[in-house]
Amino acid sequence: MYDHIEKLKQIVARCRVGMLGMHREDGIHFSPISHVDIDDDGNLWFFASKEIGSTISAKNKNNIFITYAQESNSTFLSITGKAYLNSNREKMRELFNPYIKAWFPDGLDDPSISLLVVHPLEVECWTSDDRKVLTYNKILSPQKKASHQHHN
Repeated sequence: MYDHIEKLKQIVARCRVGMLGMHREDGIHFSPISHVDIDDDGNLWFFASKEIGSTISAKNKNNIFITYAQESNSTFLSITGKAYLNSNREKMRELFNPYIKAWFPDGLDDPSISLLVVHPLEVECWTSDDRKVLTYNKILSPQKKASHQHHN
């Protein structure tokens, strides 16, 4: 399992900004999102507004989608997983960086700031070798799920 998480970390490190997809009443909506950490359990951590919590309804708990693409080296990643908000201020201080100020100018003083944690249930990856042949790998699958714990 650890090898799969290391592989995920390596690929996502090359694709800093992804698209987060969530179900809403009028369909699936995607918005850009940039991770700030991938922990040793494979969870992806993002800064997000607490308002996103109203979108992460019971219907969404197992239906979060993240896609990453790095066209320059033909790397494409699709992640399906669970998501939840984390309001741990110590973790926020640990992960906060100047890049986040673009979305939260008041930094950690912003009352709407929170962490969004995505626990991957399935990860699919398409990469190309030097001959530009696209190859597909399933890094994580439902049969290889890691245990999931909420961090509040």
